[in-house]
Amino acid sequence: MNNSKKAKIEEKIVFGIFYLFAFIVVGILFTIVGYVFINGIGAINMEFFFGDSNPINVILGLERSFDGIWNSIIGTLALVVLSILLSIPFGVLGAIYLHEYASDNKLTQAIRFSSDSLAGLPSIVFGIFGYALAIKTVGPSLLIGGLTLSFMVLPIIMRATEEGLKSVAPGLREGSLALGATKWQTIKKVVIPSALPQMITGIILAMGRSAEETAAIMFTAATAFSFGIGLFNRVETLSFSLYVLSTEYSNAEELKMAYGIALVLVAIMFVLFTIANVVKNRFKLMQS
Repeated sequence: MNNSKKAKIEEKIVFGIFYLFAFIVVGILFTIVGYVFINGIGAINMEFFFGDSNPINVILGLERSFDGIWNSIIGTLALVVLSILLSIPFGVLGAIYLHEYASDNKLTQAIRFSSDSLAGLPSIVFGIFGYALAIKTVGPSLLIGGLTLSFMVLPIIMRATEEGLKSVAPGLREGSLALGATKWQTIKKVVIPSALPQMITGIILAMGRSAEETAAIMFTAATAFSFGIGLFNRVETLSFSLYVLSTEYSNAEELKMAYGIALVLVAIMFVLFTIANVVKNRFKLMQS
């Protein structure tokens, strides 16, 4: 057997291994999602979301829902929005500073080390820190929960933004500077628009992390029942409701409801990731 045939056989074997592991990953995903779907789809109905209340009145805020998961959905979205609003300025501006302005010195090394350390900390540690902050200030609330989650998702946004900035061709910067633009004008008008797809992807991934988190909000924001959304009040969340039901269910109906909540969470994740891909592809088409 000559070297050419041997190389082709080795290549086919390697590609076969790659495809095998790729199919295994996809299979694991579909197995988990399929299991949740089969066990949870039977719980999905209007009563599951709104209880005995009128759905239209609940959505418009004219009536309170005392059953169902509508309050949990609203509480989850409130936590996600607040955490993202608090983390975007620090994540984006921090990444711009590290990549565009800072030199490789002890300060930048300390910043990157801190970011990587935040990304690696267990979520329960964030929860304990948030609880300590809460009891010293306004108490467990939407504000403290959103602030705690913002610490968790900050490394995701910072890393995605920095990777987006790295992907911008050096020629674009050089061309802009050669035409007389300042460095900040180049960053604002050329670099950031080019890096926007990766930045938006990082923000969407951070939103997904915020939506599914349980340990970090268990001590800082979550409650089993709330009447509405208030910045200094506890809120219901899907992840905490799922935790309570799955650990304390007393009959098959409550277990089915837990699977239903899990299915809603999975659906939210898929929606967020789909939006991220659509936005990313749209910006790529606009730039091409």
